[in-house]
Amino acid sequence: MLFPYTESRRIALRPAGAADGPQAYRVLFRAGRAGLPLLDQFCESFGRRLAACFLIHRVDGDDAPIGLGTLSDLSPAGHLRAEVVLTPGQPEELLGEASALIVNFAFAMWRTRKVYLHATDADPASVGFGGEHAALARAEAVLEKHTFGQGRLWDVHVFAVHREQWDTTGVDLLKQLV
Repeated sequence: MLFPYTESRRIALRPAGAADGPQAYRVLFRAGRAGLPLLDQFCESFGRRLAACFLIHRVDGDDAPIGLGTLSDLSPAGHLRAEVVLTPGQPEELLGEASALIVNFAFAMWRTRKVYLHATDADPASVGFGGEHAALARAEAVLEKHTFGQGRLWDVHVFAVHREQWDTTGVDLLKQLV
């Protein structure tokens, strides 16, 4: 049985609610997220249609969030979408830790079959699963010219983490982190 860890040795996932909208907006703005609405509009809808939402903090740092992690509502087919965004300048390993905690949380809390992660980069490291853990995030689709940012259209690469593989390989990864 999986445990829904929300902390590793270096980061902590702290539940975020409606009052945390301005902090979440700052994280997304600093990360260069294209298409953000005005702050008031963002805060008004912050957290809707999400099963879980976390501000990501360094365990040894100040209290300012370094990222945002979200999980969509679970579909009837047992799928959900995870999103992990870190502010610029964070070590690459922290993206991996945050992604592992978010994905594990989804599998531990619900009858999730697959967790989807989207990126404009074809490398699984762009969603936090690089190096020896790249096989955990399987490429499932490419949505060509699907999103607009920085004056151009970008492909969106869809990766999926499957429960069967997480129950074996993912658990070993978590043991290294917590």
